[in-house]
Amino acid sequence: MKRDYYEVLGVGRNSTPEELKKAFKRLAIKYHPDKNPNNKEAELKFKEAAEAYEVLSDPSKRTTYDQFGHQGVNSNFGQSGFQDVNINDIFNNIFGDEVFGDIFGDIFGGARTRRPPRGRNIQMTLDLDLKDAVFGKSIKITLPNNSKKVSVDIPPGVDTGNKIRLSGEGEVSQYGGENGDLYIVINVKNHVFLEREGNHLYCEVPIRIDQAIFGDEIEIPTLTKRVLLKIPPETQTGKVFKLKDMGAGSLHGRSTGDLFVRVVVETPTKITGSQKKELKEAFKSLEGQFKEYSRFNEKLQSKIDE
Repeated sequence: MKRDYYEVLGVGRNSTPEELKKAFKRLAIKYHPDKNPNNKEAELKFKEAAEAYEVLSDPSKRTTYDQFGHQGVNSNFGQSGFQDVNINDIFNNIFGDEVFGDIFGDIFGGARTRRPPRGRNIQMTLDLDLKDAVFGKSIKITLPNNSKKVSVDIPPGVDTGNKIRLSGEGEVSQYGGENGDLYIVINVKNHVFLEREGNHLYCEVPIRIDQAIFGDEIEIPTLTKRVLLKIPPETQTGKVFKLKDMGAGSLHGRSTGDLFVRVVVETPTKITGSQKKELKEAFKSLEGQFKEYSRFNEKLQSKIDE
């Protein structure tokens, strides 16, 4: 299992580009083959540090790695790790051509050559339903630069602003180099009932005044089905109920969030004269039962009398 790139370089997740370069230089010198002849472990650590720096020194790749981990940048390295990356460019940029000489050809295979410039990276926005963002989905999209149709696997737990990188699907290099990458920026559309905040979902549901007084069972929408929620008698407006594990997950595999339901008591409209008379008589005998109303008026009166 691959180690975390920040751990490999021995830096924090908020490290600056200069700190990354300094950390990589220290490791590259420490595990350089000239200092560690016939040492396979040192050679592996040398390659591991180079791979970590190649990703974290590129702002776009670093953003993708921070969001998706190794899964987001694996397409750069292949199944066996450090296969398709030309390390010479990295070392030349950091140390200069004269420092390491032709030994890189012996280590990584092939002579020291500079790659031609890559094509430009491009970006597009992908609108997702909340359900697809939470549970993930394979979606067919049309590339903006060449109208080619490709499948994109949306990982479960993405949210607005997250980016998915498609390696090599950006613009073609004008100089024969590698294609640029395509970055897909996620935009999660509003749901008709539910709102998302982190791992949790929120829903506001109106209930009739008689349901609030006498209690009832009401249907609540979730992302996959409707569930019954028991409203106890004498429920106040604004009361929040928690439905455990019915929220959203996250990209990093943390536990599923909860669904919070806030009820709002609705009073009837267009009441007839006779109905008003009956209601007045009924509520007249309940005047002492409105505790919050009485408490508020007592506080208000005490402030006025000061």
